[in-house]
Amino acid sequence: MTLRFKVDKLIRDNLPAMMQAQGLTVFTRRLDEAEFVARLKDKLVEEAAEAKMATSRADLIDELADLGEVMLALAAAAGVTQQEIEVRRLAKHAERGGFDGRIHNAAVEGDEASAGVAYYLARPTQYPREET
Repeated sequence: MTLRFKVDKLIRDNLPAMMQAQGLTVFTRRLDEAEFVARLKDKLVEEAAEAKMATSRADLIDELADLGEVMLALAAAAGVTQQEIEVRRLAKHAERGGFDGRIHNAAVEGDEASAGVAYYLARPTQYPREET
């Protein structure tokens, strides 16, 4: 009996041949530019979730490498250079700092008329309101 599985995701270039070598029939197509960028963004989220679930140092290294590969492909597809990313990363680091302090923010509160509160009100899914 032949079994078929839905995959529906962007995969690395060498994987179809590797899967065929394992006896699988692979159903692929080449994506147009817009769908390629959209699928790269999906892949970025997928790889980030896998990095989050990594339980060993080796697994984390693998998932971070995958994240890097997707990030580079997405940047290239958008015409963004690694240098542009690094310049912006350094500027944000200088302005906002890094993560060396290991600071966790549990909540914020402020007057409902403030600009700061407006930011959080505009993102209710990301920042749900808490009762005080």
